[in-house]
Amino acid sequence: MVVRYDLPDVIAVFPLPGALLLPRAKLPLHVCEPRYVSMLEDCMKTPHRLIGMVQPLNGNGLHTIGCAGRLTQFSETDDGRYMIT
Repeated sequence: MVVRYDLPDVIAVFPLPGALLLPRAKLPLHVCEPRYVSMLEDCMKTPHRLIGMVQPLNGNGLHTIGCAGRLTQFSETDDGRYMIT
C-alpha cells in the first residue's frame, strides 16, 4: 500500500549510502558534489522543496523504498558547497 500526502509527481533523488531520513526528523548534510549542488539549486526553485532520500544498492540501482524530505534550511559556502537541513 502506498500512502501519498500531496507529493509532486516527480522529485529529485539523493542516493546517499549510510544516511537515513526518518519521518519528522532533521538530517543535516554537507553537499559538495557538483551534480548534487545542482540538484539542490533546482529543488530550491520549487514550491515544495522536496528531495527523495534512497539507499543505493551494491553495484547499480536504488532500493525501492525511501523517504521524501523537505529542505528547511540551507547556507552556501564561499566555494559553492551547501550545508542543508
